[in-house]
Amino acid sequence: MEKYRAADTLYKSTTDSAPKRSLGKINSIIIHTTGYGVGLRRLKTRYNGDLAAIGDAYAQRMAKILKFKGHFLIDHTGKVYQFLAPKEIAWHTGSGKRSRLKREEPFGWWTERWSGLAKPTDLPSWVENSPNKVSIGIDLLAHGNGSLTDGYTEEQYESLTKLINALCEDLNVERERKFIVGHEDVDPIARGNKKAGWDPGHFDWDKLMAGLRKPEPAEIPVEVDESSLEEFKVDAPPSVDNKPIPFPKTAPGAFFKLLNRFLSLLRG
Repeated sequence: MEKYRAADTLYKSTTDSAPKRSLGKINSIIIHTTGYGVGLRRLKTRYNGDLAAIGDAYAQRMAKILKFKGHFLIDHTGKVYQFLAPKEIAWHTGSGKRSRLKREEPFGWWTERWSGLAKPTDLPSWVENSPNKVSIGIDLLAHGNGSLTDGYTEEQYESLTKLINALCEDLNVERERKFIVGHEDVDPIARGNKKAGWDPGHFDWDKLMAGLRKPEPAEIPVEVDESSLEEFKVDAPPSVDNKPIPFPKTAPGAFFKLLNRFLSLLRG
């Protein structure tokens, strides 16, 4: 497996092999938090808060131990780790609550966020009845509500923006909010409650989407040196009383008659 162009380090997953898929089926990118669990807390203590060491150790843990993970992980320093190829299906979202999601009314925060949709299953990521089949999963190393960092770092946002822009370009994923979602958007039952979603939780979607917009092409002013156009100037045709004098018309075939006569003289 080759390292993806927007990744920094490849730690190939050693857990169960993931099934393959056509890249043309991918239509969404789903963002997660790893959560500030026991494993991350232990690494914080072991490496005494060294963010780079914590990120690398956690990435190796994901590759070797965790089956349920995305294709990529971004640590607090902005380093991008890769575990699976985009053509492989990663186990980063569930589909077991699909029936409940279709049946039950969404939480108020979800309805406010997605006012144009009736249910979470109306998102494009549910088109194959499992978001895993049509999405790329990206994990952000958790901040632990200030235990490690004060929210997601600027380096994480910057690397996430670059990674998603590359994926959108390579996989033809549209740079629109309904195609760039959080796990809480796709499954608010498992990743949220009545108050809010928590995966990825307190995340600046406006900042991310602003970085994903294609810049408008700039208008480049063209300066013309009029002196360089002198040789292209053409004198106006002669006129009488400001009315152009028409050029005399050549009788049809006159030129060819003259040419034939000239050729006859040459032949003697």
